[in-house]
Amino acid sequence: MAFENVKNLIKSGLPDAHVEVNDMTGTMDHLDIMIVSNEFTGKMLRQQHQMVMDLLKESLKAEIHAVQLKTMDFATAEKRGIKLG
Repeated sequence: MAFENVKNLIKSGLPDAHVEVNDMTGTMDHLDIMIVSNEFTGKMLRQQHQMVMDLLKESLKAEIHAVQLKTMDFATAEKRGIKLG
């Protein structure tokens, strides 16, 4: 699946999200995805990941084999020194 399509799927449910997608294996179906969104504020990590997986579930059936998620809100990203851009 094209990375831009993955980003668009995530942004459809999390409009404020900053999304970075990387290929972990060179096959374009094992993805490392970092999502920063204030929709995650106050939610446990499991809840954050479930929000993303719900957005990707159809693609996971056909085009994506595996995902590794990193989720956080913008304040956490800033505290961790993560540069968004």
